[in-house]
Amino acid sequence: MRSTLPFILSLVFIYPQSNYFNIVSGNSREIIHASSLWLSGTPMINPMAKNRFFLEIGSSLTLLANNSYKYPNVDIGMKVTKNLSIINKIYGFKTGNEHPQIVGGGLQYYFGSGDSLNWSATVQRINLKGLRYFSLSSLSIDLRKWYKLKSFKFRLGIGSNYFKQRTFSNTDVLPAMIKGQINYLGFDFSLPIRTFNLGLENQISKSMIISTAFVQKEIF
Repeated sequence: MRSTLPFILSLVFIYPQSNYFNIVSGNSREIIHASSLWLSGTPMINPMAKNRFFLEIGSSLTLLANNSYKYPNVDIGMKVTKNLSIINKIYGFKTGNEHPQIVGGGLQYYFGSGDSLNWSATVQRINLKGLRYFSLSSLSIDLRKWYKLKSFKFRLGIGSNYFKQRTFSNTDVLPAMIKGQINYLGFDFSLPIRTFNLGLENQISKSMIISTAFVQKEIF
């Protein structure tokens, strides 16, 4: 098990990354849609967890789109109270001639009846920078209900992503600015394996699905 985390880390960053940030040679509107839906992903932090710090690393893949898009994910979470966590995305990677930078964060709030915190609400703002042809700002709001079946934990709910894309002056394939909204269903599950949580997160919109396989470590 000691080798599990290094192995998954290598899969995330060595696994072939998407070269579809190039809106000049690709399907420009699908690229924007896929990128925005990817940025709306949030870490699956158990509301009843006793630990305070969380590191979640994963790899995302689009389904049902005309093209296949692949992205790495790194999420950091910190529980500041029993009911509230701060979440952050701060990382970058290389794909072809592009060097995307993902920067942003948000809040997860947990609530429920009595001592059972079986609901979570998330607000998150993430920026995608460092690209040649465009930048993207994503604001996500979602609501999830938590369930447990034996050792499995499930998170089911709905969300909306509000994005703003700016096209740079070196291309005219899209307007200078595009604003839009993507509504999606969220269905996630995780399973504890010794000191790790392994799972799958899914964001389902009307035109595509983003599935993210992840490993999560509760630090302390």
